[in-house]
Amino acid sequence: MGYFIRIILLGLMGGNNCGSFRCFDFGCRAVDGAGGIRGYYRDTEKIRRADVVGLSIIVVYSLLAALQCGVILILNLIGISEAALWTTGSILSMSCMGYNLYAFSKNMKGAVRNRKLIATMWALQWVSVIVFAVNVLNALDIVFHRTPGPFLVGLAWGLGLAGWMFIRLLLLPIWRTIYKQEAREKTTMEDGLGSQI
Repeated sequence: MGYFIRIILLGLMGGNNCGSFRCFDFGCRAVDGAGGIRGYYRDTEKIRRADVVGLSIIVVYSLLAALQCGVILILNLIGISEAALWTTGSILSMSCMGYNLYAFSKNMKGAVRNRKLIATMWALQWVSVIVFAVNVLNALDIVFHRTPGPFLVGLAWGLGLAGWMFIRLLLLPIWRTIYKQEAREKTTMEDGLGSQI
């Protein structure tokens, strides 16, 4: 679906505003990648809360990245000033980041019991809070003076988290299966050695 949207928009723009199109293209590619995990958990017996939160992060962050890039592209095509464009981008970024901070902390309660994983989740939350604060400063014209940097950092951070969750959700079930197989093989070997004695 994302490919069709990109082709249509490129045709409508006639090659103009390629920088804005690249930003939108980046967001659409994120949406395309999120679809690959859908069918993976279809036959799973046990689904964990952390896995569901990870999948929701992939979908929500990817869709919100595409939405943010689309809004910036449309506003740029309309021709609003650069300061207004990046103020809007920062407002969008902090809105999305604020929603995701709330949803993540609400949904992850009780899902993680490992201390190392809890520390990782807190670290990710604090980086998200810093990205949120940077976008607030950019929108208020303090320190960053309405530049594209904070918006792009927010976009990259959200997509980075989605990518990390994608890798985690894809590889963890495979590793769990391998650990179970190795444990079964070890038990089988030990039983075989015990019967030979």
